[in-house]
Amino acid sequence: MFTVNSVAGPLGAELHGVDLTQKLTNEILNEIRSLLVEHQVIFFRNQAIRPEQHKILAEAFGPLQTHPAYETVKDFPEITILESTPEKPSKIEAWHADMTFRAHPPLGAVLRSKICPPRGGDTLWSSMTAAFDGLSPDMQTFFVGCQRCMILATGLKKVWLSRVEGSA
Repeated sequence: MFTVNSVAGPLGAELHGVDLTQKLTNEILNEIRSLLVEHQVIFFRNQAIRPEQHKILAEAFGPLQTHPAYETVKDFPEITILESTPEKPSKIEAWHADMTFRAHPPLGAVLRSKICPPRGGDTLWSSMTAAFDGLSPDMQTFFVGCQRCMILATGLKKVWLSRVEGSA
């Protein structure tokens, strides 16, 4: 259906030959979902999608969620604007998994980079599946059944407080 190029060890693939600005058939969406399961992170290069196309693509993976700490695209509260500029520095400067503080965290995120540096940047992905698979059997047994514990002491608290105080 399209060309798939693996980009990094245990996760990541670029998909070529699909135009996200066109109506996506169920066959194409099913193939994209299958490739996401297989590669865990997928990339589509040079896709100038509009917000409504972004939303349709994201909805193919499940219910959308909003993020309480960020601005959104006008008329699309499900599309969060992430910026990291001197005027608007990133709110989260530590390694994290998106919205795991929720009772039902999202499957993932559909990101669109509007300004992408030729090198560097600060978005990284990791495979928790590969990390778990790399553990010894005893450590795997130890972690099975563990619950997560979220500590949001600074990042989101700061944003919520500024909104309550009317400065954001």
